[in-house]
Amino acid sequence: MSFDVLRYELRLMGKKVLLTPVLVMLGFALFALLLYTLKIMPARFLSGGLEMILPIATGVVAGTVAIQDPALELQLTLPRKYHSTAFLRLFLIIGWTVCVGLFSSILIFAFQQQYMLHLQAATPFLLFLTAQLTWFATLIWCVAIGLGVALLTRSRSAGGALLAGIWIAEIFFKDLIAPISWLKPFFLFPTTLLYPASVVTQSLFNDWLTNRLAVLAMGLLILPLCWLLLHNTENLLKTTSEE
Repeated sequence: MSFDVLRYELRLMGKKVLLTPVLVMLGFALFALLLYTLKIMPARFLSGGLEMILPIATGVVAGTVAIQDPALELQLTLPRKYHSTAFLRLFLIIGWTVCVGLFSSILIFAFQQQYMLHLQAATPFLLFLTAQLTWFATLIWCVAIGLGVALLTRSRSAGGALLAGIWIAEIFFKDLIAPISWLKPFFLFPTTLLYPASVVTQSLFNDWLTNRLAVLAMGLLILPLCWLLLHNTENLLKTTSEE
């Protein structure tokens, strides 16, 4: 696949794909700069934005891009199937967001190396790689849910509404969820809401890592279901007419 095709798809999706993750983290960076001038270390604030806001915004964008295409009827008649085009766009969205996330993580790491879960035996490079699960696992989960719900309900706002509801529920009910062991693997924002940004025990680290891997696995399992939903031509056409 040529670079021109990728560039064309990015232009077709519009500025919302490129600007959304950049504007989200830029807003957090400007506020973090204010905190820094007030002698408050902004690393935890920035990591909170990276874990709790960037994935939600990306999930909304993924659901919108998949079902909002003015030339959808034409694309469904082309030799290249629409589900392949939709997933190409999805990978572009995820890839660009990952680039923004990694750049943001480097800046956060420069402020404070112990901004996330940390084991004394870990090297800085290993700590940095492990810390990326903080936002990457949630990102994949939110993208899969945002896309899946948008396809099921034929509404680009339904996925965003669900993600926003989960976001609010986890913030307000985190103290009720935390003691329930079987709910912990489903918690989306444990680093910011449950665990301190300091040296933790091996047991807490194992709980955190189990949660991150479980959330990532759920997201990866939901994406193939989205692939199957994109094969439903009739549903896609109804989505276009309703939108």
